[in-house]
Amino acid sequence: MSQLNQYAPLRFITAGSVDDGKSTLIGRLLYDSKALLSDQLLSLNKANNNEVIDFSVLTDGLEAEREQGITIDVAYRYFSTAKRKFIIADTPGHEQYTRNMVTGASTAHAAVVLIDASQLDFSGNEVELLPQTKRHSAILKYLGTPHIIVAVNKIDLLGFDVAKFEAISTAYQKLAQQLGLSDVRFVPVSALHGDNLVYKSERTPWYQGEPLLTILENLPSNESISDKAEDFHFPVQLVSRLDQDKADDFRGYQGRIEAGSIAVGDVVRIEPNGYRSTIVEIISPNGIVAKASAGEQVTLRLKDDIDISRGDTFVAENAAN
Repeated sequence: MSQLNQYAPLRFITAGSVDDGKSTLIGRLLYDSKALLSDQLLSLNKANNNEVIDFSVLTDGLEAEREQGITIDVAYRYFSTAKRKFIIADTPGHEQYTRNMVTGASTAHAAVVLIDASQLDFSGNEVELLPQTKRHSAILKYLGTPHIIVAVNKIDLLGFDVAKFEAISTAYQKLAQQLGLSDVRFVPVSALHGDNLVYKSERTPWYQGEPLLTILENLPSNESISDKAEDFHFPVQLVSRLDQDKADDFRGYQGRIEAGSIAVGDVVRIEPNGYRSTIVEIISPNGIVAKASAGEQVTLRLKDDIDISRGDTFVAENAAN
């Protein structure tokens, strides 16, 4: 296995339920790390109207997103610090757009799972996490995302209560053990006010860890990628179709091979539906090829017509579930 280079560019996503503050966290992270361009600052100031700044406008680019106040598609943002470069994918929290979350997570080195502390019930013996928090965490396990950072957000609304932070951490640790997530870290944050994002907050003296950005700067990102056929992993980014009325109707599945290799004649399994089919053609940017490996952008064609869409994943036939 190659030695890790912790300063290579890091791709990470935000995940969690609706209104957990994912877009706000990214906007505030960009703002506090001085990673915004002048026109972005101008648009932020115009949207402010002398009230509390809405940092989510920096990532919610679709008109429908701004109107509904939710993230629908994956929004990618790029920024860098003195230590490393980052590619952020702000993914939807709404259950209806889970496929888009899968697309964003499929190439991520790490995930920041936000939990809105103000939405949870602390009256019982244990805190019950929201269903979408559990669903997204299970998806991250399935995709093999190596690093999980749980950002317990809106901790200011709980008066920076350490006991409630620890109760949430305990609940997620239990979930992580059930799912088999190994590298999990916890940070108490207020995305709106910037607590523990770029700088350590004086309002959480009980928190002994690093702020979120420092953790991200020091995460390893380039674990060696296998090119073995049995490790094949291909998230579908786009389904390419031609005129359905033609006898030679074309149906191709485009994306990047994230691990393993694939060859014409190989049988693959499509998740999450579990269907199986045989690769009949591999099209690379340079034309038709017999085989392709991790890191290559390709279009794959199958022997069978199967209901496949963006967010589905091709894996080796006998890959573990």
